[in-house]
Amino acid sequence: MCILYVQIRRTMLEIKSLTCGYGKKIVIDQISFDVRTGELFGVIGPNGSGKTTLLRALSRVIKPQRGALFLDGRNFEDISIRDFARATAVVSQLLPLVEMTVEEFVLLGRLAHFKSMQFMESKSDIQMAHQCMELTDTLRLRHKPINQLSGGERQLVQIARALTQDPRLLLLDEPTAHLDITHQVVILDLLKKLVRTLKLTVVMVLHDLNLASEYSDRLALISQGRVYKVGTPQEVIDFSIIEEVYKTVVVLKKNPVSQKPYVFIVPQEELLKNKVRGKEFLHE
Repeated sequence: MCILYVQIRRTMLEIKSLTCGYGKKIVIDQISFDVRTGELFGVIGPNGSGKTTLLRALSRVIKPQRGALFLDGRNFEDISIRDFARATAVVSQLLPLVEMTVEEFVLLGRLAHFKSMQFMESKSDIQMAHQCMELTDTLRLRHKPINQLSGGERQLVQIARALTQDPRLLLLDEPTAHLDITHQVVILDLLKKLVRTLKLTVVMVLHDLNLASEYSDRLALISQGRVYKVGTPQEVIDFSIIEEVYKTVVVLKKNPVSQKPYVFIVPQEELLKNKVRGKEFLHE
C-alpha cells in the first residue's frame, strides 16, 4: 500500500480586511491575504499605492483602523512588543548613519532577548551576532564605522542585525533600492538562501517588477490601496494586469533561464512610431 504525504505550508502571517492610514486619511483599505511559512513573498504596486504603509502596519509602526493582523494564528493585539520583536525583524530602506561600528550596530538585534537586569551582551549574544555577520559577509567589516560603508554594505549590515534578532518573520522595505545590479543580486540571493537554510518567512516590498518576479514565490499587487491580485509571478505579472495597474504599455517575455515573466517597457516614441501593443508579442 502506497501512502502519499503532502506537505502543506501553514500560514505564518494573515491579513484580514486591513484598513489603515494616517489620521483621517485612509491609505490601504480592506486588504486581505496570507503569507505562508517559509515563503519569500513580494509586495508590488505603483508609487503611492500603499506598499510602505502596509509594511508599517505589519511592523506595528501604525495601528489598524479596522481589520486584524495575525502572526502564527495570534492576533497582533495579543502579542507583547517584546515577543513581537523576538519573532519579527524589520529592514528599512535607509540605515541611520549612527556613530557606532558595524559590530555594535548588529548587536542591537539581541536587545529583545536580554534577560531581566542584563545590561551587556553575553558571549552567546556576541557569538550569534558574529554568525549572522559571517552569513551576510559582513564580519570582515565589524570594526568599521557605519558611516563609512557603501550602500550595499549598509543593507547587508541591516540584514545581519535583523538576523541577530533570531526572527521567524523578516520584513523588508525596498531592500534593493539605490543599489547597482551586482548588489541587488547579492541581497536577493541572500534572502533566497535564508528562506531555504534558516526556514525564514520573508515579506519584501519591491519596486522592480522583474526582480519581484524572479525571486518571489508569490506576489501581492497593490493598487490604489487595495489588493488587485495575489498569486505566483506567472499569475500576477501578466501584461494586461500590468498595463491596467501601471497605466503604461509593456511587452511580456519569459526569462530564458528561469522561465519567470519579464517585463519590457515601451517608450512612448517607439509606441507612436511602431504602433506597438504588448499583446502582439505574447505568442511569437
